[in-house]
Amino acid sequence: MKNKFKKVIMVASVFSALMAGSAYAATQEEVDSVTGPAFGLNADQYETTLDSYKQQQEAELVAKEDEEIAALREVAKGRSIGKFKAYAYSVDCDPSNMTRSGNRPVVGRTIAADWSVLPAGTRVRIGDSDNIYVVEDTGGNIKGRTIDIYMHNDAETSAHGIRYPELYIVEGDAKEAQQKIDAILARRAERQAGQNNN
Repeated sequence: MKNKFKKVIMVASVFSALMAGSAYAATQEEVDSVTGPAFGLNADQYETTLDSYKQQQEAELVAKEDEEIAALREVAKGRSIGKFKAYAYSVDCDPSNMTRSGNRPVVGRTIAADWSVLPAGTRVRIGDSDNIYVVEDTGGNIKGRTIDIYMHNDAETSAHGIRYPELYIVEGDAKEAQQKIDAILARRAERQAGQNNN
């Protein structure tokens, strides 16, 4: 009974070390002391079994996270304010490389808008995009229900052309839900980077 208990403790400690991301290479003697003749695994087979277990645990965790993200996305989408006319601009169009807010524009974040419709600092989702854009700029032709999305260069702006996406204001619960999504994805990226380095 004592030996059985000892083996269970040993297995638990090995799995804990591995799941915590610690580098752990079992010796053949340790494998034999844990698995015994009933399993008959050599050290390589044991490591392969542990790797499979870790992969299964990661897949289950990702599936659980994806369920949580899906639920949060419904809230994070924000409040629809209808369709807007959407242009695109880049540093090629505006060599000053400075927004009306006094910030440098950032691709995937900066948009220009009519501040009487969408005040500076308003956070919006454009269509089904995962990005949250911030109103940081204005423009001579950007009047009424019109936005201008900052992009890398003229080639991207030409490819974008003129579109009519639905806009969603991201505030309150929607903003909090988006922050939770961002945190889940950041933790996942960090966790998976750690696993790839081991």
